[in-house]
Amino acid sequence: MAARLGLIHDVLDKEVVDRHGREMGRADSIVIALRPKRQPQVTAIEIGPAVLAYRVQPIFGRLMSALEHALGIDEGRPLRIPFGDVLGISTHVKVDRAYGETVAAALEQRLRAWVGSLPGSS
Repeated sequence: MAARLGLIHDVLDKEVVDRHGREMGRADSIVIALRPKRQPQVTAIEIGPAVLAYRVQPIFGRLMSALEHALGIDEGRPLRIPFGDVLGISTHVKVDRAYGETVAAALEQRLRAWVGSLPGSS
């Protein structure tokens, strides 16, 4: 008998780590494909502040998306990981991705550069 997966309990809001164990964020959303006369299929998990904000209140999600766009950090956002790339689910969700290959790494590098340019940050 196959183990049952409770998507909300077992995936949503769990820490997502890459294949090397590096944290990538949290599973902020679950993407489900709905097709006529077929069962729904989980296709991906999404990571990103706009996705989380949208869950809280849609207007917050739109505002966060606008902020990301205004800051020039919206390219490739939210990070969407195909559910087929999930390697395992326990206290965290492990995915078959390397952090450095994702928009999460690019965003972190841009934020580090920006913070490093602020007076007194050295």
